[in-house]
Amino acid sequence: MKGKKRDNMEARMDIPLFCHHKNIELVYDESYVAKPNVNFTLDNNAQLIICQWLKSLCFPNEHASNISRLVNLKDYILYRIKSHGYQVFIQTPIPLAYRDLLSKWKWDTLTKSSHFSRDICSNKLYTQYIKRLEIEYCPDNMQT
Repeated sequence: MKGKKRDNMEARMDIPLFCHHKNIELVYDESYVAKPNVNFTLDNNAQLIICQWLKSLCFPNEHASNISRLVNLKDYILYRIKSHGYQVFIQTPIPLAYRDLLSKWKWDTLTKSSHFSRDICSNKLYTQYIKRLEIEYCPDNMQT
């Protein structure tokens, strides 16, 4: 929905209650309240580059083939994206699209998240594969 985002002032007011991320809490000044950018926020130029790239992207039929039609170049968003298209977007083009736009540690984090999503949504999961995912993605204290 246009104008509806999850990262709004009300959500930021809840940050001190539920998590400890001082760098994204609201900053109160005498005359205004500022909402600092989060680490993975892209500037308008980078958002335009991503949207233009997605607009020109072609997937095979039935494999998120309509993703280019969902790009809104005016508002820099994808609209009406369905869950399958979202999964394809998260698992496939994200590492490619953001490579030159993010610093190395941000790109590595995003790529690992993308690969994890691809791995966990695989058609077949084998026991040794699950164990590898657990070793790779879980902290030591959470492994069984």
